[in-house]
Amino acid sequence: MILNKYIFKDIFKVQIVTLVVLLSVFLCQTIIKILGKASVGNIPIDVVSELIVYSLPSIGFILLPMSLYVGIIVSLSRMSSDSEMVVMRSSGLSGVSFMKICLILALITAIATGLNCLYFMPTANQAKNALTDSSQNNPKYLPIESGKFTDFGDYSLYIHEVNDEKGNKQLGQVFVIKTVKARAINSTEYEFLTALSGHMSKDKTGTQWVVLENGSLYKSDGVSPELEKVDFNTLSIPVPYSDEEDSKDNSLQSISSADLYKSNNLAAQIELQWRVAPVFACFIFAIMAVPLSMINPRQGKFARLGPAIILFVCYYLAILSIRNLLNSGKIPLFPGMYIVPVIFLIFVLIPLNVDKNFLKSFKKK
Repeated sequence: MILNKYIFKDIFKVQIVTLVVLLSVFLCQTIIKILGKASVGNIPIDVVSELIVYSLPSIGFILLPMSLYVGIIVSLSRMSSDSEMVVMRSSGLSGVSFMKICLILALITAIATGLNCLYFMPTANQAKNALTDSSQNNPKYLPIESGKFTDFGDYSLYIHEVNDEKGNKQLGQVFVIKTVKARAINSTEYEFLTALSGHMSKDKTGTQWVVLENGSLYKSDGVSPELEKVDFNTLSIPVPYSDEEDSKDNSLQSISSADLYKSNNLAAQIELQWRVAPVFACFIFAIMAVPLSMINPRQGKFARLGPAIILFVCYYLAILSIRNLLNSGKIPLFPGMYIVPVIFLIFVLIPLNVDKNFLKSFKKK
């Protein structure tokens, strides 16, 4: 019983450390990606921290099974290389005992993975989409700052003064440059606008507008030094709406798992299988990690870490391939992605866990 607790705690500690380290690495990549979008004005600075938090469940989609897999291999390999495994086996612990401990950890990780993939991930995606939509439709989140140039499609704005009054941005001393390429005469026309004041507004369709007041418009054909001047009282410039590249599947990723289960839509059923896949992966990786970690003390702690990583990558590549085939309609919905755990069970797990002496006796017969 004491040895069982020792093994359980050691594997669990390594799993937690692995999860924290990998989460930090993947989170840094996500932060860089979000900050990159915020730097060009696609995402408001005020919502960056919230978007980072909402991305955590998606990162945990693959990290939870991976941390279990790496934790078992590193912990048990260390015990084998330090000859602790020899002492434990002489005390009555068998390979079945190690497998039971790892399956308990796999069950705990599978429950956490199921909650993350089936509940937290769609909830976070839904909140992320709602936050993105509200920030793009809310004038106070628009990337307009005093003393900086802001690109709005064909327009480049420079605003000397910006006052944020109750979420409504009031603009002062606005300068606008617009470039128009005339294909017919193969020349470029320029428009310069100046305005004493302005503000943000939104019409009934939800389109954002920069409304300029009490200004002048100057036109140049790019050839003649003469400028055409037009004074105006009010002039509105539309704010372009930037669509996210990864917004195609947001509708499915934001739907709850219960609604996906009730739906007869093929894409919804594929998405549900994708969310369930990591739960089965926890048990597959736990059963696969135990025999891979039983090494000779002379081989070193990380002797089989390379083959273990290859098997891990192959498993997820197989899941992704089946998902693509399902989306293209080349294979039926069932067994679908559930065929991958079955294939690994037959061709990987059983050969790894079968006793070598049994195989030798079977060959002699």
